Amino acid sequence: MCMNPKHIREIQTNEVLRKRLAKYITLHCFRNTDVLEDLHSGEVPISESGDYSDVKVITPDREIPWSDLSRFDNSEMKAMMIDVVNHCDQVLAILFSTPLGDKLIEELGRRDLVPNWNDPEWTWETDREPKIAGDSPMNGFPATRKLKRKKPDKVRGRSIGKK
Repeated sequence: MCMNPKHIREIQTNEVLRKRLAKYITLHCFRNTDVLEDLHSGEVPISESGDYSDVKVITPDREIPWSDLSRFDNSEMKAMMIDVVNHCDQVLAILFSTPLGDKLIEELGRRDLVPNWNDPEWTWETDREPKIAGDSPMNGFPATRKLKRKKPDKVRGRSIGKK
């Protein structure tokens, strides 16, 4: 069972549908994963300044400003990436190998299943073809910016349903 070719063409040509699908995939492959939810649960510091410049973590050997703090370690990142890859595989299998894939595309054509999220925006030149070469999956993608932590607008609360 493969996805209807009409639906594949619709994903290729319908920007609204493609953006809705991207949000749906992100919700099910990244946001709603056990590892990320576990990392996201817990106490969130309070910042009187609002920009977290007044928050620091005290360790046995030093104080670390919140803006310099790594939020999770390599083993947590690895566990999260394994979980995300597994979820991506499941969504892709459903999308392209079951009748549910066609139903999902039809439903996304009718409505946005994640309406409260921002629509995706391109962050690199769209006329460049990604290259698949070398030992890094990111080789060939333009490095347009360094990663920079965004300052939160407000303090987030505990994840719903997780302890």
